[in-house]
Amino acid sequence: MRQLTGTDALMLYADQPHAQNIIAPLNIYDPSTAPGGGVAFDDILDFVESRLHISESFRERLVNVPLGVDRPYWIRDPSFDLEYHVRQLALPAPGDWRQLCTQVARLGARPLDMTRPPWELYIIEGVDGIEGVPRGSFAMMLKLHHAAVDGVSGAEIITVLHDAQPTGPEPAGSFVPQWTPEQAPSDAELLLRAGVNAIVRPLGFLRSVAPSVRNLRSAMGSARGSMGGALTATRFNRPVSQHRVFGASIFDLASLKRIRGAVPTATINDIALALVGGGMRRYLDDKGELPNESLVALMPISLRPTLTQRATGRVVEAGAGGNRFSMMPIPMATDLDDPRKRLEAIQRSTAGAKSNDAVNATALTELSELLPGALMGTVQRAIVRAANRAGRALAVHTIVTNVPGPQTPVYFCGAKAVIMSGMAPVVDGMGLINGVGSYNGTVPVSFTSDREMMPDPEFYEQCLTDSFEELLDLAPEATAPI
Repeated sequence: MRQLTGTDALMLYADQPHAQNIIAPLNIYDPSTAPGGGVAFDDILDFVESRLHISESFRERLVNVPLGVDRPYWIRDPSFDLEYHVRQLALPAPGDWRQLCTQVARLGARPLDMTRPPWELYIIEGVDGIEGVPRGSFAMMLKLHHAAVDGVSGAEIITVLHDAQPTGPEPAGSFVPQWTPEQAPSDAELLLRAGVNAIVRPLGFLRSVAPSVRNLRSAMGSARGSMGGALTATRFNRPVSQHRVFGASIFDLASLKRIRGAVPTATINDIALALVGGGMRRYLDDKGELPNESLVALMPISLRPTLTQRATGRVVEAGAGGNRFSMMPIPMATDLDDPRKRLEAIQRSTAGAKSNDAVNATALTELSELLPGALMGTVQRAIVRAANRAGRALAVHTIVTNVPGPQTPVYFCGAKAVIMSGMAPVVDGMGLINGVGSYNGTVPVSFTSDREMMPDPEFYEQCLTDSFEELLDLAPEATAPI
């Protein structure tokens, strides 16, 4: 049994009836590479079961402390049922991209059952109408609660569900570390633990309150100071509904690298920001709603080493899950019409951002991490409400995440991944989140938004594509997006 950290609990307290804090990778696979040339649903169940031991998050569920006087705990679920979590469905003909995105948005908007391990895996068949996807392919959507994983650990869970070669499920009898379920603790035991924490935490609170207040003030001031104060809100900076839209545009990584020829000091991350900023500029301008000042993106920055950085094979921090990240506001220079000047301005902003200017997520939860008893949830929920208002009050208009993926082909149950993308959560005041990934020479730019804020997601996809082509025109020997 292990207790949620303050940051993980914040992700849990961020849940609202109309907006649960869920991330959901979405991939499409070609099963012709699997042994035998196909993948049955039973094969997928066996394959997922053989990988459950790699991440504790797969078989842990929450236990709440009575009266909410302390943070919840994770326990190994004694009633774990794999077939509840892994599900199968199919799209009606023709099974095109927009149908898949609509189905994924509906699934992503449904809340997870928090009395079970907070994840669901959907196998979606009937995607034959998607351009560039081989017939007979299927999609896989993995819904995960943000309290259990952050972006990088979620990506690592996806990584460990894949192989570098098109092998099928591991043979029966393969070595799997022993897993022992836990019985849920009694209310008396949980209250006793809460009583101990109520004694210990105030001591830490007294030692840390001044630095915590300074960190919190610095965190809020950093976001406000990025553009000198509050800016004009957009349609994406108001309360969200319970309905979602999802979409993605996929680009060629080699073409993004060629764009660097126009601004050699720019990074791929700078170009991705310019691409998203250009897409938002086009979308809002078409609605007659483009602010005169620049839009600002909030960029989560992972504090967790990636698999590549650790280079330790399959020994991954995803096993522990949780959230480790910082946040930094970056102006996207959407007030500039010239794409070159826009990219140059973004490069200057990111280059000038000092590491101590980043808003460490722990600074926003440090006080509530140390507060005793029932005050904890109250403070964290107050922080969530403040953060929800931040989209309007602190000049942050959207979130842009960047989680790199594998640059060589990967296989799920023997089926080769063709497309890798995914959904991310939206909250009141922040109704558009853009996710930039990478896979096997491609850069998928995915987005999740509120359906009332973005009734035309296919148009935003086109805006992203047009923004990419505008940037590509700056580089010599430009090629079209794939």
